[in-house]
Amino acid sequence: MPELACLNGVFAPPGALSVPIEDRGYVFGDGVYETMRTYGGRVWALDRHMRRLERSLREVAITTAPLDDIRRWIAAGMNQCALQGAVVYVQVTRGVAPRQHTFSADIIPTVMLTFRQFTPVSEDQRRLGVSAITVPDIRWGRRDIKSTNLLPNVLAKQQAHEAGAFEAILVEADGCVTEGSSTNVFAVVEGVLRTHPADYLYRGGVPRDLVICCAEKHGMRIDETSFSLEDLRGAREVFLSGTTTEVLGITRLDGRQVGNGEVGPITAALYASLEACVREGCDGV
Repeated sequence: MPELACLNGVFAPPGALSVPIEDRGYVFGDGVYETMRTYGGRVWALDRHMRRLERSLREVAITTAPLDDIRRWIAAGMNQCALQGAVVYVQVTRGVAPRQHTFSADIIPTVMLTFRQFTPVSEDQRRLGVSAITVPDIRWGRRDIKSTNLLPNVLAKQQAHEAGAFEAILVEADGCVTEGSSTNVFAVVEGVLRTHPADYLYRGGVPRDLVICCAEKHGMRIDETSFSLEDLRGAREVFLSGTTTEVLGITRLDGRQVGNGEVGPITAALYASLEACVREGCDGV
C-alpha cells in the first residue's frame, strides 16, 4: 500500500476516511499538528516531534489526546505503507461537538494521520539554491503553537509561488524577520549564524534545533536574537531549514542576489552535517 491514512486508529487509503462535519478542527481550526520525515523507513527525531505535539496540545487545552496510541499508530502505519521515504502528518483536533465557541472537557479528540511519499527538492535546487520573497507577517500572536490555523502561511506561500519563488519570508511591521511560511530562516551576518529566538512569535522547528546543534559542533558563532530585513538583505548566506527542505540555500531574495549568488560554505557544511546525523541515526534527543 503506497500511501495510507489513519483516523482514530482505523487505517485505510486517504480517500476512504472522513471526519464528521461538526468536528471542531473543520469548523474552528481547533486543533494542532506535527509533520515528520522518515529516512529508510525510520521516523527521524520522533521523540522531539512528540514532545512538541504534546506541548501544543497542552497550550490549547486538549488534554485527553492518546499520545501513546499516536506513537503506536505511527509505527503501525509505517509497517503497512512500507514507504522508505515518507512524510508523516499528525493532526489532533478537539473533536466533534455542536458549533459553539466554548467547549467542554469531555469531548473526545479526533486524531488523523497520513503517510505519503516524500518528494525531495531537486538536485539543481540543492546545488544552485532557490529564490524567496519577503511578505508582511500577519499571523496570530501564539506562533509557538503548531495550530492548524495556517491561512496566513498559505496565502504567503501562494504569493511566493505566483512570483516564481520557492518561499515567502515573513517580516513584522517593525522590520523584524521571523521565519518562512513553512520553514525556518537562518542568515550568516558578519560571520555569525543568525536566527529568530524560539519564542511565542516563532513557530520554530525540530530541524531548526538540530541545525543549531550541528552548527555548535562546527564551532560556529550562533546568535538566536531578532534580526532585521536589512540584515537579511545584507547577509553573506541565507538558508532555510525544515522537515521537508532539510537545509536549503537561498541565492536570490526579492529579485536580488544574496551574497555572491551561490550556495555558501556554511549552508553546504550544515546540510552535510545534518545528512551525517541522519545516516548515523542521531536525532539529537
